[in-house]
Amino acid sequence: MLRSLPFNRKYRWFIIWLAALILSMQAAAPQAFAADRLMTERPEDAAKQAAALSRKADELYQHVLAGDINQTKAKLQEINVIFESSPLQKLTTVEGMHALSESIIEMKEAIARVQIDKDQWFTASAKLRMAADSLNNPKQPIWLQYYKLIREELNLMRAGLDQGDMLGVKKAYDRLQEHYEVIRPAVIIQRTPSDVTMADSWMSYMGGLVNAVTPKPAEVESMIGQGEEMFNGLFGKKKDYPALAPLEQVDGSWPWLFWGGAFIAVILAYTAYRKYRGEKNSFKKVTPRT
Repeated sequence: MLRSLPFNRKYRWFIIWLAALILSMQAAAPQAFAADRLMTERPEDAAKQAAALSRKADELYQHVLAGDINQTKAKLQEINVIFESSPLQKLTTVEGMHALSESIIEMKEAIARVQIDKDQWFTASAKLRMAADSLNNPKQPIWLQYYKLIREELNLMRAGLDQGDMLGVKKAYDRLQEHYEVIRPAVIIQRTPSDVTMADSWMSYMGGLVNAVTPKPAEVESMIGQGEEMFNGLFGKKKDYPALAPLEQVDGSWPWLFWGGAFIAVILAYTAYRKYRGEKNSFKKVTPRT
């Protein structure tokens, strides 16, 4: 027994190191397997899963409209399984995946509430439906249909401004904001981060103008014009052309980039002011158009 002591001391650290190595290899094995699985999955596999996700999201939306709570919960579980097990990241950006994930989480939160809020259910299901559709249908997604609604609100804002009706301008802006919130996750999936930032900034800045204690009509009018150009670009429209342009024909350098420099400077100053004041922006819950 005494003779075994030197042996134990000599090889004790080697045995500990070997055990640690084996454990680390076991821990890394699942990660390596997952990485290999993602490498072997083909783009067409991701497209098939995106189609399945879009179909499930549409079914969930229909269950929400019908007020079927149990079917809505069941369908959300199916959506969650597809999202967690599919290589959907091959079809969009990191920001797009984050937007899709947030849409699913928002629907989960709506379902988890003790007291059902129908408006929240409708909004969350519509956002999830459009986000899933934009992943599956990149050329003519559902969210592009909101162009007409948004332009109508911009026209009403301009009409209210011409009539000196700032309350009417504010109401039109509020409706426009509601429309934008519903399509925003889908926009993030299909557009660049800079495009989304520009739209978010316009919404935030215009909100500050129409909600000011003493609105400035000249600034509101200028921002309406810039908003028209900005949304034309966001929806893949050419100026003065009412028909939807195919997304592959949309030029990345939108017409409003000519005034974009000045606009961005104003937005950055306004954002800095808001941060200094400790204010936080948040889109409100709305009932989507069906």
